[in-house]
Amino acid sequence: MKSLFISPPHIQSPRWIEAFPSAQFISDEDELPASVRGLLIWVYLNDSSLMASISAWVVSGAKVIVLTQAESPAQAKEIIEAGASAYLHYLAAVPVLNQVSQVVALGGLWLGTDLMRQLVVAAANLIKPHPASKHLALLSLREQDVARAVAVGKTNKEVAKGLGITERTVKAHLSAVFEKLKARDRLHLVLMLSEP
Repeated sequence: MKSLFISPPHIQSPRWIEAFPSAQFISDEDELPASVRGLLIWVYLNDSSLMASISAWVVSGAKVIVLTQAESPAQAKEIIEAGASAYLHYLAAVPVLNQVSQVVALGGLWLGTDLMRQLVVAAANLIKPHPASKHLALLSLREQDVARAVAVGKTNKEVAKGLGITERTVKAHLSAVFEKLKARDRLHLVLMLSEP
């Protein structure tokens, strides 16, 4: 998907150009092309008046990623309800920008790490993992341990400490869990493990 960034000129990050050298950069939504279908629109959110535009762009066939100076759960809820596919800090690192682009292009949802953790913890508190979930049978014993810990909202660091393994090992087990279960992210894992 072709990336197009909308932000005031003084806000533009050199990381955006590094991540997407062929992207188009504009400073006002009035400069958008007539058709936004198939575009990946990265918009710097400086006020809530853009919410209606975000919804209109999504309806017109664009995927929208919202960039902000300060992430907040309330704002994340508002932009996701408006139809955006991602919400993150505008100074995200180049690898993160590339990953967000890939996730969104494939139809996924991206939230910053802190917001995703809050969402996973909230979901885990509402939807308890089923102790005998059919999905666990597809995993090794150590992968089951990691999956259960993640499904109650623990970070990789907390999982590593609790299981007496390194964070790198946790990441490796978690990657295997996601691959074996076809889980898109931690929230999807919580939902899958709540099934009997």
